[in-house]
Amino acid sequence: MTTGDTPRLKIGMLGVGAAAQWYYLPATKLWSDRLDLKAVCDLDIDRARHFGELYGADAVFTDYEQMLSNADINAVAILTPHERHAEEVLLAIEHGKHVLIEKPMAGSLADAEAICEAAEAQGIQVSCAPPNMLHPGQRRLMQLVSSGAIGEVSLVRNTRSSMGPGSRPGAPTDFSWFYQSGAGGMSSMAGYGLIKMTAVLGPVKSLSAMSCISMPERIMRDGPAKGKVVQVDVPDNNVMVLDFGNNTLGTMDTGYVMMASEAPDMELFGTEGTLSTYGGDQVEKIRLYKDDWKTDVAGWQDVDIPNLESRMSKHPSTLLSLADAVLDGKPLVNGPRHMVHVVEVIEKTWLAAKTRQTVDLTTTFPMVSWEDLPFETSTAKLV
Repeated sequence: MTTGDTPRLKIGMLGVGAAAQWYYLPATKLWSDRLDLKAVCDLDIDRARHFGELYGADAVFTDYEQMLSNADINAVAILTPHERHAEEVLLAIEHGKHVLIEKPMAGSLADAEAICEAAEAQGIQVSCAPPNMLHPGQRRLMQLVSSGAIGEVSLVRNTRSSMGPGSRPGAPTDFSWFYQSGAGGMSSMAGYGLIKMTAVLGPVKSLSAMSCISMPERIMRDGPAKGKVVQVDVPDNNVMVLDFGNNTLGTMDTGYVMMASEAPDMELFGTEGTLSTYGGDQVEKIRLYKDDWKTDVAGWQDVDIPNLESRMSKHPSTLLSLADAVLDGKPLVNGPRHMVHVVEVIEKTWLAAKTRQTVDLTTTFPMVSWEDLPFETSTAKLV
């Protein structure tokens, strides 16, 4: 369990597909001071053996419950298709294992709340992707807004869309399931934008929305499914209008219909200025517009973001966050209650789009200050 005298989180990894190969398996080697890969589990035994050997796992499984029962682990990273998440998280909690769960946390509000209740009842830590709350750019954005850099926020515009994972080269697995029921662009993409907004403005109070299938057929561009034709059966084009209360409104688009954009990912419009963020999933760049009527000074400026090269800025930092919580007792700022709200926004978006009505939201989450977010100084880079 240790490297020298340093405790490490003993991890079992469920699913060694794209997320594991791109992010989490490399992280166990790069951050071996905190992470100890003990076991991998995948339905494809050859793939499990290959990556288990490559990354030094002690054991390989094809049966998830067998790994939970027999592997020398105290945590599990769940990196499987969306529709299986809730069942797999609840089983891990039942076995007393702490959890890292990839997005989305669950497919329904009921399942997300069940995860929270089970984890809280048993003292289990659940670290949730996406990792926005661990990123230095999110910390800087929250600091600017809370300090009054743009006054009171009245309006936010947010976009978190792409053409989907099967549209780009370098696919290590078959991504066609992302365009099918149980997945979709909103469940895959919306969390990034929703966490950015709600961490700053608080929970959404009500919303209206429209959804449709704009591209009913997709062709996988690369990887083992190259050339595969997929019939899309879940909306790939979604637009929501959000009411945050306190006379603050917002819009957000999310899905798999945007090839490219030069616009900011998010814009916050306040009584004394504007903040624009760039970087896709995370806040990698911030621009600030100020207009000082007293001195007649106006214009745009780049805002410095300290620590952009820290390891907390990387996608698998959710595993580091889990290690900090389990081993050191640190609070999880990317914990499940915030993700429950994200799941409800997604679920209510489907409902609002179907009924063409505005719907109210019921969940909330503990708001945290920018000062509570990690300030990690390591210069380690994930390659």
